[in-house]
Amino acid sequence: MFVTPAVDCHRERDGSLVLRSRVPAGTPTPTVLHWLRRFAGETPDAALLTVAAAADRTAWSYAQAWEDVTRVAASLVRGGLRGGDRVVVLGPNSIEHLTMQLAVMLAGAVAVPVAPQYAGPEADRRKLTDLLALLRPALVWASDQERASLLAKTLPGGAPRARILVGRPAVQELRQATRDDTARPAPEDIDPSVPAKILFTSGSTGKPKPVAYTQTMMTTNIRMTVDVWPFLTSHRPVLVDWLPWNHAFGGNANVNLVLSQGGTLHIDEAASRPDRLGVTIENLRRHRPTFHGAVPAGFAALLPTLEADPSFRAAFFGRLDVMFSAGAAMHPSVFRRLSDLSATVRGTPVPIVTGWGSTEVGPGATMVHAHGVGPDCIGTPLPGVEIALRPVAGKHELLVRGPCVAAGYWGQPEQSRQAFTAEGWYCSGDAGELVDPAAPERGLRFTGRIADDFKLANGTWVDASGIRAGLLARGGGRLRDVVVVGADRSAPCVLVWADSRAAEPFGEDDLRLLLNTYNRENTRPSTRLLDGALLRPEPEGDEVGNKGQLVRGVVLERRQPLVDQLYDRRRTQS
Repeated sequence: MFVTPAVDCHRERDGSLVLRSRVPAGTPTPTVLHWLRRFAGETPDAALLTVAAAADRTAWSYAQAWEDVTRVAASLVRGGLRGGDRVVVLGPNSIEHLTMQLAVMLAGAVAVPVAPQYAGPEADRRKLTDLLALLRPALVWASDQERASLLAKTLPGGAPRARILVGRPAVQELRQATRDDTARPAPEDIDPSVPAKILFTSGSTGKPKPVAYTQTMMTTNIRMTVDVWPFLTSHRPVLVDWLPWNHAFGGNANVNLVLSQGGTLHIDEAASRPDRLGVTIENLRRHRPTFHGAVPAGFAALLPTLEADPSFRAAFFGRLDVMFSAGAAMHPSVFRRLSDLSATVRGTPVPIVTGWGSTEVGPGATMVHAHGVGPDCIGTPLPGVEIALRPVAGKHELLVRGPCVAAGYWGQPEQSRQAFTAEGWYCSGDAGELVDPAAPERGLRFTGRIADDFKLANGTWVDASGIRAGLLARGGGRLRDVVVVGADRSAPCVLVWADSRAAEPFGEDDLRLLLNTYNRENTRPSTRLLDGALLRPEPEGDEVGNKGQLVRGVVLERRQPLVDQLYDRRRTQS
């Protein structure tokens, strides 16, 4: 299944440890459109996408996808779309959404998928205004009239003003405007070295930043993955997935993985909503994925049904190659239960793997490609990628360099200078360390976000990421997230959200027990927690970024009165 990890490492003069994979890097495909054309010819009737329909599901075959994309691309070119023009694509995952993305890239322009919630009823309009002012798009496609109307009010003035297309009818009109005998763009017409797609970072540590991807960056990142996961070539991948395509993992890793191997992506309309877990389970039961990725809480939510329902267990694990866990370290008990359950179906456990990366790096920079790796390991550098561990404030910041790494932020030179070095390193702000310094091939361990750390009133640094990871691990998959607070205070406190999908509810008594247990094991002032608050309901509005993660700055701003109450309560009690 996996290529054996092999890593070179050397020490730089500044104390940084640089790691590089010795696994040979393969030759990437020129563009993602080459994949689509290939499988439209080889397996024309195979489904690329399926989406929920009124009675059943609608399938979009490779042949139909190629026909739709080339026709729409030809119409866009005839309509005046030029190389380098930005086209905003705003709406949930759908056949029309992917048609527009691929057609824009085939036309030589730049596709910019934008999070649907940017134009939602509770969205901060300033974010959408700033985004559109930066992009100055030539064209906008919105999935529905409500979003289109908001965009029309938000688009910057001046000439030329972006044309707005709405929903399925607009895509069908573009398609029908191209006759059978009309010349259409070809993948060979695309310059693979110029921007083809722009994705925005989550904004969890500031304003969302635009990252421009070339075709080479996207296809190289997939090639790296296949280089260490050869099982991907033994049969075509099947995914049941909801991750939005404005997300680097959903829109680059998952979509391009499926395209590259002629696989199928079944769009999960439940979209990770706790109240629709049953829909996700039925989709998994029906479509039997070969690859399944989720955050640890998502896997924990499946456990009760996997344990209670043998038919679902057989369907889920029956042809699953790997479980890919992302976002945080999986709790050991969840890891063990999933492994044991999968072994009852397959005879041996299905590997649970993970990796590390970001929007700026393609998104993958490291990957687990070995059996028996623990839940806290993020793997080794992908072929062609260099990882540097640079000493910063008592930790080691992860720096990345390689052919899948962006050159900087699109149109933002100052922010680019802050995050990217002249030598081509991206400074991630994440921290990591070797699992075993004597054996670098055993991989890296993620140790948190350096940017989340802060000082107490006495000048002592607080490892906020470490506290968060420790509490999430002890929560056993029952916590959605934790925010550590206390800058310039006497001691840290925590804001805790329970995961509503967990089989066992997490209440106030559980929080007290969790904090007491944690404090018994952590006695230093910078790690000992003064108090905590269990928040209900789930995070709201802009507290959640466009990738589903908490936006720390917004949480701290909105919850400041609650934070003050925690410290006031402690002063009163003392």
